[in-house]
Amino acid sequence: MTKEEKWPERGELVIGTVVRINPFSVFISLEEYDKKEGMVHISEVAGKWVRDIRKFVKLGEKVVAKVMYVNKEKRHITLSLKRVRKYDAEEKMREYKKKLKAEKMLKVLAKKLNMSLEEVNEKIVSDIEEIFGNVFDVFQMALTPQGYDILIKKGIKEKWAKAIKNVAEELIEIKEKTIKKIIELKCYKPNGVNIIKKILIDAKKQYGIEIKYISAPRYSLIFKTKNPKEGEKRIKEAVEYIIKKIENFDGNGKVE
Repeated sequence: MTKEEKWPERGELVIGTVVRINPFSVFISLEEYDKKEGMVHISEVAGKWVRDIRKFVKLGEKVVAKVMYVNKEKRHITLSLKRVRKYDAEEKMREYKKKLKAEKMLKVLAKKLNMSLEEVNEKIVSDIEEIFGNVFDVFQMALTPQGYDILIKKGIKEKWAKAIKNVAEELIEIKEKTIKKIIELKCYKPNGVNIIKKILIDAKKQYGIEIKYISAPRYSLIFKTKNPKEGEKRIKEAVEYIIKKIENFDGNGKVE
């Protein structure tokens, strides 16, 4: 056993892959600990009686387990699956996936800065982890102007911040979000329906939003964007435009 060798702590949640299944035990290769194997006894597989262990775990399956016992001298790790709450397992898996994505992005960052991965970890990652805690979250932060400014204010060198932003733009896919508002419109003029229709058509063209009729007097304003802040702003401007226009015809409008 070397000084640098990493071992999990008792009570820790770990990510692993099921590599062997026996009638009364499961062996899991621990992803974060150099593929060290941990053993789950059949009594720790599920919170109910297990007749056939293969009905609860599959070979090659990625799982989250709790460390019950560690003996470094004998190189023995005992794990439990049944003592992991669903929420904690999902959270651990999310964090693990973030870590893998961050490692991939750090390799690209090293190339952009003409640095070795070791130099990036020593000079940049150490600062990021000390200030922000999570490397992947910093890459996400760099995608927005506000987040980029925070990196600079917190002491991240501008050269590094720019490179982080470039890598994030290349590798992080921003999911499209739907911004939606329900608006009520009333116009008491004889041709009120046509007036409302004309105002909504104009708003649709001007702000690039989608408008759907729900039921009189309710309408749905929808805008899909990868920039939620910009989407909220656009919907707000569209609502203000529509209400102002309807009031010019002695009508009224309000947002639900």
